[in-house]
Amino acid sequence: MSFTVPHSELAQLEDRVRTALRTTDGSALDVLGYGEVTLVLRLRSAAGTFACKRLPVFPDRERFERYETGLDAYLRRLADSGLDVADTELWHTTLPSGRVTAYCVQRELPPHRLCSRLLHTEDDIWAKDFFSRFLDQVDRAVEPTLGLDAQAANWVDVGGKLVYLDVTTPLMRDARGRELLDVRLFFSSLPWVLRDAVRVSMSKSIFDKFYETRGVLLDFLGNLYKERLHDLVPVFLEQANARLSRPITAEEVAAYYRDDARMWELIQRLRQADRFWHHRIRRRTYPFLLPPRVER
Repeated sequence: MSFTVPHSELAQLEDRVRTALRTTDGSALDVLGYGEVTLVLRLRSAAGTFACKRLPVFPDRERFERYETGLDAYLRRLADSGLDVADTELWHTTLPSGRVTAYCVQRELPPHRLCSRLLHTEDDIWAKDFFSRFLDQVDRAVEPTLGLDAQAANWVDVGGKLVYLDVTTPLMRDARGRELLDVRLFFSSLPWVLRDAVRVSMSKSIFDKFYETRGVLLDFLGNLYKERLHDLVPVFLEQANARLSRPITAEEVAAYYRDDARMWELIQRLRQADRFWHHRIRRRTYPFLLPPRVER
């Protein structure tokens, strides 16, 4: 079902975000969650309640339009693969400088039906059934030119149907294996002197796994440690390995999680240092809202 959030209400939300950035006080924001790169805000309006994921600021309209085209293609390809994807609209506003601020907007689905929460509250029978349905979805969607960030927090179970949420980073490659995503934009929250070095050294390890089923499953299982759900790993491994030509081991999952946690911990430390430099040394507004420390 399509929807339209009034422009004025999203503009007011962006005004609150910019105030929070300027004052370093985000208490007026209703934060639904933090991703590794962006955050998700709740917007209550006369038209309903929405989850609004703020994107990195685009330096010009051309970069925004390329992203918009890529997002449209990604949504279409996911739907064509048989995935149920949350209805998503892209809202933007152009700043006096010519830069573009944008949000991916979705109707807020029942928070208690988020699969990362249900895995804590439902029994083993539900968990096994969920993972079987999840495996079917991954098998249908993932291919060398179409990727999926499929961790449990990116799915909602609505009426027995798994709905995929996280489309903000359109994971698509061309026939030569090159990212169609504007990767530089999504590393723009790093200190500028480190962006290219980190992008070159880490892009492959960040993105490669999303384009093959085994990598997607390894990432999903590794993230169960972050969600404090690692007791489910042995059961899910049995189900996953029944479909894989090269099995995943419990030791591999634990090692993957340790390496992934170290990488994102390093990235967050670099961002925190850059925020300190902006605020305390340069006396300038830092253009990103960072998550609180994540226990990994």
